[in-house]
Amino acid sequence: WPDSVNQVNKIALLTWVKETGINLVQINGQRRYGGPPPGWVGDPPPTGSEVFIGKLPQDMYENTLIPLFQSVGKLYEFRLMMTFSGLNRGFAYAKYSNR
Repeated sequence: WPDSVNQVNKIALLTWVKETGINLVQINGQRRYGGPPPGWVGDPPPTGSEVFIGKLPQDMYENTLIPLFQSVGKLYEFRLMMTFSGLNRGFAYAKYSNR
């Protein structure tokens, strides 16, 4: 059943990754962008620069979430928690370049 859940959003994610050249890495139930992001120079951000994001729709992906959270400030890392079926688990973490 997971393959039939919102194929449009999954295709949009793949298209966005291809167009932007962003590298998403999935390890141990989470898909990660950055840490550091492309072109980052300097030390990692200080403690207190990470935000928990909850109550996300399960068929929403990075192509929507990363631009939304980048509109607030420069992202150092974005981690979306994933199920083995390919849906997100409804929460993510955004780490910004500063507090």
